[in-house]
Amino acid sequence: KDSDDDKSKDKKDIDSEDNERSVFGKKFFDTMQSSFMPINEPNFDGSYVLDFGDVLEIQFIGQVDSLESYELKRDGSINVPDIGKILLAGLTLKDASNLVKAKTENTFIGTEAFISLKNVRDIRVVVAGNAYNPGIYTLNGNSNILHAITMAGGIDDFGSYRNIDLIRNNEIIETLDVYDVLLRGSTSFAKSLRSGDSILVNPRKKLVTVESGVLRPGIYELDDDENIEDLIFFANGLDLHSDSEEMFIKRINKGKSIKLNINYEDIDSTLLKNGDSLFIR
Repeated sequence: KDSDDDKSKDKKDIDSEDNERSVFGKKFFDTMQSSFMPINEPNFDGSYVLDFGDVLEIQFIGQVDSLESYELKRDGSINVPDIGKILLAGLTLKDASNLVKAKTENTFIGTEAFISLKNVRDIRVVVAGNAYNPGIYTLNGNSNILHAITMAGGIDDFGSYRNIDLIRNNEIIETLDVYDVLLRGSTSFAKSLRSGDSILVNPRKKLVTVESGVLRPGIYELDDDENIEDLIFFANGLDLHSDSEEMFIKRINKGKSIKLNINYEDIDSTLLKNGDSLFIR
């Protein structure tokens, strides 16, 4: 008969194991430290969209030799001596550079302009829904959805990793699926945020567990139309020693645990329910 100390030790081991297991994706935000957040340095990507507060450095070489910094004003323009007012807000850094170069060539003979982004603006965004600390956050213009969620403490225990909306001017302009980033290498999250944007972390959908027979057992969030085949893909595929002919689901139905045997040929058509556990021998 087990002693009380042995029972206590077993319970602690089980509790520790449960605490270590979390929904796939959670550790990504746990390890995304502030040191990886964007700092107030130039973004040399030509797709960066300029707006009020950005600072450009323009160097003229030729008939005119000068090096000056120009901050975009509230109307989105800069004022360059002898060239005049140039409206740049809403243009990408590449397009803005081409515009300044063209105006320079039309104004000065034999003069070339070199444009770089010296400093990026601050922006204010709202993180709403199922983040640990929803609220208004000040970031810089290099920030994206993942940066904003990290500043808000990550996704809480009821939030979705598969359904995060970027809202601009009261319209959803993008929906982020973190699994696309982690499992498929998607860079859709890289779109820069703008002041006034809202990031809405929607409630999670169904959680299912794959207990054995795969390379990465764990808890995964599934969309309504995803099946066992998708779950196995999320779990990094079948283990070399797994027996796909011995597969079953444990499901709670009306307060009772039931066992459902699954044929491997049916994994692409078998949907899972919230709370299901998949076992592969």
